[in-house]
Amino acid sequence: MIFKLLRPISWLVGYIKFKVDRLRLNRLVRRGLRIGKNVYIFQDVEIDPGYPFLIEIGDNCRISKGVTILAHDATTFKDLGITRVAPVKILEGSFIGQRAIILPGVTIGPKALVAAGSVVNRDIPEGKAAAGNPARPYSSYSEIIERYKEMASTKQVFDFIDIEQGVIKPQDITNALKNDRLIFVRSVPTKDPYYLNADMKEIRENARQVYKKLAPEKEQ
Repeated sequence: MIFKLLRPISWLVGYIKFKVDRLRLNRLVRRGLRIGKNVYIFQDVEIDPGYPFLIEIGDNCRISKGVTILAHDATTFKDLGITRVAPVKILEGSFIGQRAIILPGVTIGPKALVAAGSVVNRDIPEGKAAAGNPARPYSSYSEIIERYKEMASTKQVFDFIDIEQGVIKPQDITNALKNDRLIFVRSVPTKDPYYLNADMKEIRENARQVYKKLAPEKEQ
């Protein structure tokens, strides 16, 4: 009984947190933060509130939960009375993993990948995948894509539309993972509030087309 009463309260708290997060992001945009088309920014992304106008996020980028993007460094302020300020650019098609930290003066991509938890203090070249503290390139994005293509060709792939419509239930996914440690889900939700400046129909259609190239025999 208590859990039933707490459920709507929990939903309301989560909704309020989400709305506050989006309002904060909108304020940063009004203050000069540049965000391109079809950009995915999850909740709790910390974008430098002092210098948002120095930060640029290009088209089709994905920024995961808890990422920090800084355009200033106050390390020297106490002893020198100055703060280092430098622009940050996350260029088209790049992916930033959960809780990565992007420091001032960095350019990432285009089409680069930063692994979760990385600390980026220097540029990540186009098409590279980087990880660590400090982050260093360890592979190319294209090589990672090829590895995933190979895995996806032999693994079970669920369609997000089926999940939304209840055709595929959580237990079906759990059961699939009992037989195989890895599965995939294709496409994205019909509505996703974490996309900005986005056309969801276009994103879903693009996902369908690229999956069709991967597995034409499975795409109808």
